[in-house]
Amino acid sequence: MMPFIDTHCHMDTYAEKSGEAFESWWANVLPHPEAIVQVACEIENFEYAQNLTGRYKEVYAAYGIHPEVAVSYCEAVEEKLKKALAHPKAVALGEIGLDYHYEGATHQKQMEVFARQLDLGIALKKPIVLHLREADDDALQVLSQAKIGKVKIHVHSFSANPDFAEKLLSLPSHTFIGFTGIVTFKNAQNVRDSASIVPLDRLLLETDAPYLAPVPFRGKPSHAGMIPKIAETLAQVKGVTLDSLMLAARQNTKICYGI
Repeated sequence: MMPFIDTHCHMDTYAEKSGEAFESWWANVLPHPEAIVQVACEIENFEYAQNLTGRYKEVYAAYGIHPEVAVSYCEAVEEKLKKALAHPKAVALGEIGLDYHYEGATHQKQMEVFARQLDLGIALKKPIVLHLREADDDALQVLSQAKIGKVKIHVHSFSANPDFAEKLLSLPSHTFIGFTGIVTFKNAQNVRDSASIVPLDRLLLETDAPYLAPVPFRGKPSHAGMIPKIAETLAQVKGVTLDSLMLAARQNTKICYGI
């Protein structure tokens, strides 16, 4: 099995949903990931991520304020975010962005907080993890107004159409697109169509654990050990071998996150 990294997971939420503590999961998961990126996207999650990265050399973290809790963003929160991002194992700012699927912060508030965190990531020279859901036009507007020319961007858990993927890839940033178990879902042909047009050197593998478990694990909490199932479907879509797909994704992770 080629080495792989889960570039986006929430292992605190996995523990809540599965009843399995990280320690037990890490000791027993097969196939075993080379590393994971634990994503903390609310202030309340920061301490868990910091503790985990301190205890496991294979665990890295991303910190940001999710669009669903954009109303919480303020100067004090930003200071805590800056402090978290200063840690040597903080490999990215995120997940940040726009989510118009659920009722929550107004679209305007989400756009303001998205733009502010984008500027912070650019200033800190951090890769930026984006959560973009049902907000294509506004997302492109915010991104086009930011100075993202030298920024590495990971568009996480892509679920939109090929047209949006093409527009994201045409941005001046070094954009990677992450695929989760969604790509295996029967009703997600649009995601497979998008994957088909994303170059191999722009693909990332992720689970968004504990969400979006791939077929045949639907209904169960997802975790990094399911990455190969996601990779199998992507390899079929791309018309390449599983090993070449996983090697490309591993190289892309190194480029994007430095791990």
